Amino acid sequence: MNSAPHFALRDVERRWGKRIALVGIDLTIEPGERIALIGPSGSGKTTLLRLLMAALRPTGGVIDVDGAALAYMTPAQIRAHRRRCGLVDQDSLLIPRLSVHDNVIAGRVASWPWWRVLASTVWSFERERVRVLLANVGLADRQWDRADQLSGGQQQRVSIARALAGDQSVLLADEPTAALDPNTSAEVIGLLAREIRRRDATLIVSTHRVSQVIGEVDRVVGLREGRIFFDRPASETGDAILDELYEGSRERA
Repeated sequence: MNSAPHFALRDVERRWGKRIALVGIDLTIEPGERIALIGPSGSGKTTLLRLLMAALRPTGGVIDVDGAALAYMTPAQIRAHRRRCGLVDQDSLLIPRLSVHDNVIAGRVASWPWWRVLASTVWSFERERVRVLLANVGLADRQWDRADQLSGGQQQRVSIARALAGDQSVLLADEPTAALDPNTSAEVIGLLAREIRRRDATLIVSTHRVSQVIGEVDRVVGLREGRIFFDRPASETGDAILDELYEGSRERA
């Protein structure tokens, strides 16, 4: 049985030429943890999520995934890791003219053989599975509606169902409620947390909605200017340290 953490980052940096996005990042994430990444715009939150998903390679330092060094993984191992990671973006990224069902099932096709992918253009597979996923996000009655018939909050709920469709063990959420009003935002964050608890999966969510997410996570990692400003339990993350993190910024919500 592998007892290694999901992710272990040691002195990780990411640069684009002379521009530093992240530097000196030391971070360990255990299976089943729920972590919020917070901090002003440009602090490196999105870059860190992309590194965790192996969509980016670090320009320095070491990233281990379940005890294996990311730098030495084969392309097949990288693809397998990415399939284990669900992604919820700040834009739902749904295909507007497709049904809700087809948008959700898109989260499954990466693990399908080629013939099943081809057949899915003619037949609607896994109807009951998708219905259950949609029921879990409160949209069981919208399975066959077009995605562009839904409100913004409903579309984001569909993107959550899609991200969870492949039984991923890690969910990475990048500002998933940035385009939503405060009430809908609170509902979506609560939904994410409930689904992750139900699945005993790992959640790393980047957000400016600090007040909404802090009661739903175990840890809060504050980033500022590409460095970890603090890493502490959510219960110990109070206004004083948040004021320091967001000093000079009006983004905290």
